[in-house]
Amino acid sequence: MDDPKLLVLRRTDFRAVLGNALSIWADSTTRQTSLKRGGLLHDKISAASAFFVFVGKHPAEVTPVDVRAWRLALEAQGLKPTTVYARLSRLSSFYDWVIIDARMGEAIKSNPVKLARPKAPRAYQTESVSSLTDEQVRGLVALVKGKADLGSVVAKRDYALLLFYLVTGMRRSEVINLRSRDLDEREGILILRGRVKGSDYVEREVRDGVARAALIDYLSSSGRLQALKTDSPLWTRHDRAGKSGAALTSHAFARNLKLYGKQIGLERIHIHQTRHTYARMVAEETGSIIETQDALGHRHASTTRVYVQRIAVKRDKHSERIARRLIG
Repeated sequence: MDDPKLLVLRRTDFRAVLGNALSIWADSTTRQTSLKRGGLLHDKISAASAFFVFVGKHPAEVTPVDVRAWRLALEAQGLKPTTVYARLSRLSSFYDWVIIDARMGEAIKSNPVKLARPKAPRAYQTESVSSLTDEQVRGLVALVKGKADLGSVVAKRDYALLLFYLVTGMRRSEVINLRSRDLDEREGILILRGRVKGSDYVEREVRDGVARAALIDYLSSSGRLQALKTDSPLWTRHDRAGKSGAALTSHAFARNLKLYGKQIGLERIHIHQTRHTYARMVAEETGSIIETQDALGHRHASTTRVYVQRIAVKRDKHSERIARRLIG
């Protein structure tokens, strides 16, 4: 049987096997243990497939000019620099994967993406990482809660999810990938156990009773209270009758969040903004970079400083004293 990796290089039938080759590439370059493996596989295959549809060429015939044309087309769609860079990086990964095998040398000798990919955008400089204001958060929470109070299981789920993101500051994947067995209760306090970025599994308290009550209401309304302590996903999709389905993806919740945001005048809202909002509030409440670092789970204070400097207004601690010395 022919090697699928070689089949993609045959100009006579490459369109028929390209999709299969992309699937093999994505699978082999994504960790089996990754908590967001499903989303990564989808994003990798979608990005590379979109390029080959755009360019209409065999992979061996692609030039840096073709890649640059695709990049400009993505930018013309209004996509953010981080999104464009990520898609180009996935395409580059595919080429690196193909040419690593010595047998490929005659067909593809270089990676055309490397000469056309822009520099990586600076961290924390995009609109998606801006913090929400307290007023915006209150409006968003009130809207989703109102829908949940009307009995919608989807709204109850989204309300609990939104609160979990806001009151814990956890990352997008850390919340959405929670399993029912990751929850425990000790002395009335909710305990979450999960893997954090760049670390092992850790436990964290959620003392907020509102978030806990919203979660219990969601699980009860969807008939899933008995699922606690099982390996089932905590957040699931629901059909029109409210019945549970497959695990909810972060992409699905992100779409709902955008719809909620538009209803209160937020034209652009992203899940990651909840983490930055949490960081802003912790920094404002504590005035301590160390406490904010601990709350966010950053290994290095330098990361937290970039985070907080981007989203918080620096407090004026000196102007009044200096003015008194100057004016008397």
